[in-house]
This record gives sequence, C-alpha cells and structure tokens, in this order.
Amino acid sequence: MANVRHVNQLTQGSKRWNQWRKDNPLLQPDLSGTDLSRAFLSGANLRGANLHGANLSGADLRVGDLRQASLNHANLNSALLIGSDLIGASLSHATLRKASLNDAILIGADLSRANLSNADLRGAFLSGASLNGAKLKSVSLSDATLSRADLSSADLSEANLTRTQALRTSFGKSIFTGACLEDWNINSSTKFEAAICEYVYLNRGCRERRPREGTFKPGEFAALFQQAIDTVDLIFKDGIDWQAFFQSFQKLRSQYTDKNLSIQAIERKPGEAFVVRLVMSPGFDKTLVESRAKELYVAEIEALEAQYEERLRLQGQHLEDARQTIEIERQDKASLMAVMSTMASTQQGPTYDMRGAQFGGGFIETNYGTQVGGTINHHHDPNTEDIPRLLTILRNQAQTFPTDQKDEALDILEALQDELAKPDPDQPRIGRRLKKLVALDAAIALPTTTPDDLATFTTNVIELTEKLGIPIEQVQPPSSSNS
Repeated sequence: MANVRHVNQLTQGSKRWNQWRKDNPLLQPDLSGTDLSRAFLSGANLRGANLHGANLSGADLRVGDLRQASLNHANLNSALLIGSDLIGASLSHATLRKASLNDAILIGADLSRANLSNADLRGAFLSGASLNGAKLKSVSLSDATLSRADLSSADLSEANLTRTQALRTSFGKSIFTGACLEDWNINSSTKFEAAICEYVYLNRGCRERRPREGTFKPGEFAALFQQAIDTVDLIFKDGIDWQAFFQSFQKLRSQYTDKNLSIQAIERKPGEAFVVRLVMSPGFDKTLVESRAKELYVAEIEALEAQYEERLRLQGQHLEDARQTIEIERQDKASLMAVMSTMASTQQGPTYDMRGAQFGGGFIETNYGTQVGGTINHHHDPNTEDIPRLLTILRNQAQTFPTDQKDEALDILEALQDELAKPDPDQPRIGRRLKKLVALDAAIALPTTTPDDLATFTTNVIELTEKLGIPIEQVQPPSSSNS
C-alpha cells in the first residue's frame, strides 16, 4: 500500500518533489500500486522508490532539464509502463521483474545491471540504450528495436527475440542459451564476441532447435550469426528481368571469384521497384562492383532482346508483334517464384548460398512473410490423402541433402505436419513453412544430389502447395512486408 503523503508530494510536480527528497535523504518513497498513468514526471528523482505494481502507462519519465532525474535502484516489479516515455532515463540497477513495458520509449536509456527477468518489452524502442550486464532471462523483446544498443554481458537466456531489430547491436559476452531468434534482424555490424550459447530456437514453438542435437562448441554460435561482410544494394526502379539478372550475376561472380559474392536479400518496394542486396568480402571497392553489375545486367538485357527478336522473326512475326511477345515473356520472368523453381529444377545458372539471407526484411532461415491467400481445409478436402503422402516423400528426399540443409528441411516439414494436424491450422504459419521449402530448394548447394533429385523435390513442394489450396504465386519470398 502506497504512502498517501508520498503520493501527494509527487503530485505537486518534479521540482517540489526533488526538493522534498533532498530534505529527506534517508526516506524511501513508497508509491507502490499508485495510478500514475499519463503523469508528467519528467526530471523527477525516483531513485530507490518503491513503485511495485504502480501504473505508469503513458507517463512522461524523461530526464528533462533537472539533473536529479533518476529511477536507479527503483523497485518497478510488476509495474505498468506501457507506452511510457523514458527517453534517456536512468534505470541502472532497477528491478523490473514482470514489468510491462510494451511500446515504451527507452531510446538512450541506461538500464545497465537492471533486472528485467520475465518483463514484457514487446515493441519497445531501445535504440542506443545501455543494457550492459542486465538480467533479461525469459524477457519478451518481440518486435522491439535494439539497434545500436549495448547488451554486453546481458543474460538473454530463454528470451523471446522474435522479429527484434538488432542492427549494430553489441552482444559481446551475452548469454543466449534457449533464446528464440525467429525472424530477428541483424547485420554485419551486430557483435557477438565471446557470446555464450549452448543452443537456440528458430521459432516460438521451440521446435527448430540449433544445433539439432547437442550444444554449440565454443565460438560456434557467434560464427553462425556473425559474418564479416560488405553489402552492395542494386536498385531496379522499373522491375527486373530475372533471367537477365541471374545470368549477369553469374558472370559477375566469375569476375570476382575471390570476393565471395552472394545474394543476401531481395526486397520488393512499392510499385515495380526491387532492391537486390549483394554481400562480399570486406575491403573491396563496392562502387566498382555496383557499376560492373549494372553494366553486365544491361548487356544481358540487350542480348536477350536480340535473341527474342531473331527467334520471333524466324517464326514469321512482324517486329511490332515480336516486341509485344517479348514484353509478355518478360512479365512472366518477373515472377520470382518461377525463376527460383526453374533454377532449382534445371540447376542452370549459379548456385547461391542464401542461408541467412533476407527476403523483404527477415532472415531466410526464419522469416518468410505474412499471410498467404487460399483456404486450407484438410478435413473434408479430397486432397487429404495426398498431403501425408507428399510430406513423407519430401522427408525421404530431404535425407539426401547435406547435413545442415537436411536438418533444416526436416525441421520445416515436422513443424508443417504439426500445424496441419491442428483442428484450426494457422494459414500464415503454413504459408511461411512452404516458403521456407521453396527458398531452400532454390538456394541449396547439393553436392550429394543430382539435378533430377532436386527437380522432383521442387515439384513435390509445389504439388503440396496446390493440395493445400494455396495459390502458387503466393508461396514465394515476400515482397515489401515484414512479418
């Protein structure tokens, strides 16, 4: 129960409150359970205050102009700080166990050594915040922004980092054992030096475990997620002729064999625009690579058009009719699904290592977009008997994959089968699983399989998609939406 006198003092404003605290240096304010929602508390000295179970939702708790502002060592266990403004706030050594900080603004806040175990930080903004040594065990950070934040030596064991933005974030010496990393977004500037991790999960259902069995060896977790790379963004404002692009990219790779060029992301922007992000070994002139990539692409476009015109001329078509036919064929090639399926089934063109790549924002290993169309009703569908058959066939075919890809494919198929067995299957989740299989088919390097094996696998994935009633054009890497 809060001390009424303490509550009355606080309602008189931060300046009077701070003076009262100065006059009573040994007194510990008891504000437990108080409704302070939307209160203006900017600059208030709440150091060591008991705010257990208090409602501070929407409150202004910024540092303000008063240097005495502080929540250091405060007791905020089970407190409500939903949507609170804590920009630059000082919460060092504060206890926030089971606190609700959904959508709270903690940009640049000091949460070093704070205890946030089991706290709810979904959608919170923590850009540039300091969480050095913070206890974040079982915390929910889904959809939170941790970009440029310092989480060195933080305990993130069993934390939920689903869709968390962690660009340029420091996780040095942090503990990740048991954490869920589904759809999180990191880049080459995200640091994992000496991170401690025995295993992680790649979805919230704790089904896709990495490693599948046993534990990571020292340094293995950091090596898995951190890559020393540079990136080059190729922007296509008016769409892409995918055949021309992949052929030009094959030539680009052959010219820079020592730069480990690969595709990290393909993102569709509003309208017809696409961004293709290339990654390569650091220390090379990225401007030169970008220029050469565009030159090769333009050359492939011109070569293909010349081939089309000659072929159609020989078939007796007039030039104008030929150009219309060329445009129709180009539109067909704009389907990324068609290109990926063709590449997978024929093994023409380069092989791309796209593990860890992004399509529209999330990691290809864990993120495959939002909802897909179609209705899935496998209880009264005549295709019901075909679905288990196709799953079994795909599982058997996945056994021929290299170890890492085999484990991933088996995990996807197991999760897909579990979802289909539910009374009310989650359509978006099923769509994401199918997208994983499509992307895995097209991107996988298969030294132990033949092109025919992969073609059959791809065909079976597409057949399964059709049996589930999902439009085939929608089971492809997403466009501009992030899940």
